[in-house]
Amino acid sequence: MNEQPPEQEWLTATAVEEGVTVLFRLLPHVPLGIKTSDYPDRVEIVWPYQSENESKLPGPLDREQMSHFEELLVNLWGENGLGHLTMLITGNQVCHWQWYVRNEEEALAIFNKAVEELPTLPIQIHSQHDPDWHAYSDFMHQVRKSN
Repeated sequence: MNEQPPEQEWLTATAVEEGVTVLFRLLPHVPLGIKTSDYPDRVEIVWPYQSENESKLPGPLDREQMSHFEELLVNLWGENGLGHLTMLITGNQVCHWQWYVRNEEEALAIFNKAVEELPTLPIQIHSQHDPDWHAYSDFMHQVRKSN
């Protein structure tokens, strides 16, 4: 039987960037019981969108598509122990997910197979080897410093 990890609590925050509100959902700390070096590859997924209003936040259709996309990633990577979502940043016409995965090539191969039958997604994927989670810890340091 596969034992699921407990549900992660998230830190939520907002900021103003270029005069518009940006929403943050952040992993408050490295999950208990893992070593960052076991998830050495940072995968960033960027989904640009055209906002329908002055808030520059996604409209209902974009929000729904992004929510389904995130659910797909959680099912593919999170629930299978392949990775950890560390942040989601939404606003100013871009949605940005940051994951740390065990193996970038494996994670992206699984992802590509899962989206084969879906319509083309308007995403860009960037990855970098970051076994100490420097990008995550640097960002969280800035968040805590600004509070």
